[in-house]
Amino acid sequence: MSQFVRRVRAVVNPLSTAVTRWWCHSAVRHLLTGYGPTARQRRLARYRVHRSGPATGPRPSAELMKRRAAAIDALLRADHDEG
Repeated sequence: MSQFVRRVRAVVNPLSTAVTRWWCHSAVRHLLTGYGPTARQRRLARYRVHRSGPATGPRPSAELMKRRAAAIDALLRADHDEG
């Protein structure tokens, strides 16, 4: 590869990367193509990913899920027996 080609690539690659990054995260992409998340969807996704607290707390244990399922089954049986 010639020195000239290396220099051209050294200039073009950062610019290309910057333009690609902008395009992937811009609202213009969504407006023109209809593809990709809207700015609001990106904000919500970023908020959910970085937020810690009860809304994104730890997953319930298997034991807790079994108890919840049993409680729902009991409610459905009681409702079915009344009707």
